[in-house]
Amino acid sequence: MRVRIEKMGINGEGIGYINKKPVFVPGALVEEEVDIEVVQQFKTYAIGKMKRVAVFSKHRVKPKCYVQGRCQACSLMTADADAQLEYKRDLLKQSLIKYAQINPRLIEPMVGGEQSFGYRNQCKLPIVKNKETGVLESGMYIPNSNYFLPIEHCIIHEPDIESMRKQIMKVLNTYKLRTYDYHQKRGIRTLIIRGFEGAFQVTLVTGEDKLPESMIEELMALPGMVSLWQSIHTIKKTPDIFGKKMILLGGESRLPFVFDGLKLQVSPRSFFQLNTEQAKKLYHTIREMVKGPKDLIVEAYSGIGAISLYLKGQAKEIIGIESIKDAVVNAAQNAKMNQADNVRFICADAGEKLTYIAKKRKLDMVIVDPPRTGLDDVMLECLIRSKVKEIIYVSCNPATLGKNLDVLCNYYKVERIVPIDMFPNTQHVETVVLMSRKDK
Repeated sequence: MRVRIEKMGINGEGIGYINKKPVFVPGALVEEEVDIEVVQQFKTYAIGKMKRVAVFSKHRVKPKCYVQGRCQACSLMTADADAQLEYKRDLLKQSLIKYAQINPRLIEPMVGGEQSFGYRNQCKLPIVKNKETGVLESGMYIPNSNYFLPIEHCIIHEPDIESMRKQIMKVLNTYKLRTYDYHQKRGIRTLIIRGFEGAFQVTLVTGEDKLPESMIEELMALPGMVSLWQSIHTIKKTPDIFGKKMILLGGESRLPFVFDGLKLQVSPRSFFQLNTEQAKKLYHTIREMVKGPKDLIVEAYSGIGAISLYLKGQAKEIIGIESIKDAVVNAAQNAKMNQADNVRFICADAGEKLTYIAKKRKLDMVIVDPPRTGLDDVMLECLIRSKVKEIIYVSCNPATLGKNLDVLCNYYKVERIVPIDMFPNTQHVETVVLMSRKDK
């Protein structure tokens, strides 16, 4: 069966139509005609498996990664850089029109980056033992399956991250560690590496294991190793990669780095943007939208405080709210290192604490940078009731952004929408939205 691809889907798949019913075809690009086999039928859509490309898009390129088709993490690697930016902008446009009836003319051009490869400053990869060779391998599970795909080399990771990964795996194999056993609650589960400018923080996620001292010494001797942690994680089914118990095996408890003039430190469970160079463009965009000076800015979901500290010269007072204790401790230390006396951080639920602050203080601006699930009802209600003058919404999910804007647009006017390509070769889009109160 032949289908013409009309647009791209949220997971980077092509979408065509059979009798007006959408068919999602992984690997297909806009304007291509593809021969497919329908593998799943649902009431409102179908899923097709691409057999052959009959008419190629002029934007199709050969992927640089040899496992791209199987790994599926970089769904847009088969398109050239300009087409990727256009596809992502269109994905954002589709979501904002569908959920919030936003005028697409408000969406500015995608902010692209210089690097399409080697940009990711962190990896989180499960570890599995090869049944034939007995060798531990790091890699990925193919989406919606239990099939493990060893990744020999990932061209999306920064080269230094990949070099460190290979050295660590060599050490782990020397000591013949076993992979995690859910019944015995022992073994290694995941390898996490974060790196900046040749300095690394590594976390080994394991069961209830005591790791050999000699192995720890070998790992600490690797060039650039600054911080080595073990995370005890024995829960079987959970989206959390880290366990609740963290053990510092060697080195510093936090990884120090400099970001666009800011001195920062980060602990293993704390979030920081995964593309350092594009993060600078993201933060520049936010600062440009603030147009200080303000009296009071509150940042919800403030993490290690990087955005708040980046804006320290834009307001008399900035308050960051974050629910993860490790991140709040990081943020407070970061404020001290950067002499940001006008910036402070609170460990609390973002919606609840913002509601409390709004009752006591007049808010000039609130900046929200929520997880992929978007803003919850408590936060939305708080923003509406607080009558804050301006909101900057930093989103990593066009669908939840659209749903949240549908609520907020009853009270706020969208002034600017700036999409930023934080993750080249993938379907992900980061978006910054500036809103102002209608009845201010």
